[in-house]
Amino acid sequence: MCLEVERHTNRSLPVPVALSVCTYLRYVPCGHLQLTMADSAGLSQATVCRVCAQVSALLAAKVADFVKFPTGIEAGRVKQGFGTIADM
Repeated sequence: MCLEVERHTNRSLPVPVALSVCTYLRYVPCGHLQLTMADSAGLSQATVCRVCAQVSALLAAKVADFVKFPTGIEAGRVKQGFGTIADM
C-alpha cells in the first residue's frame, strides 16, 4: 500500500507516505478545515487536498479486500441476530 500512496514527482520534496496517511487520518474524523490541517502538518492547503483525495481513493479501492458482507444463509442469521437485539 505504501507504494500506491507514494507520489512520484519531479519536485525535490515529495510528501512522505507516513505524513500523507497521518494527515488524512487526522483530517477525516475531525473535519477540520484543510488550511488548519495544513498548518499543523507543515503542508500547504493544496497538498492536504491532494493527499486526502489520493488516500481516499486508495482506501475506497481496497475496501472490498477488507470489508465482507454476509450473503445467503449467513445474511439471514445476521438479520435475525439484529432483530433479537432490537427486540423485534
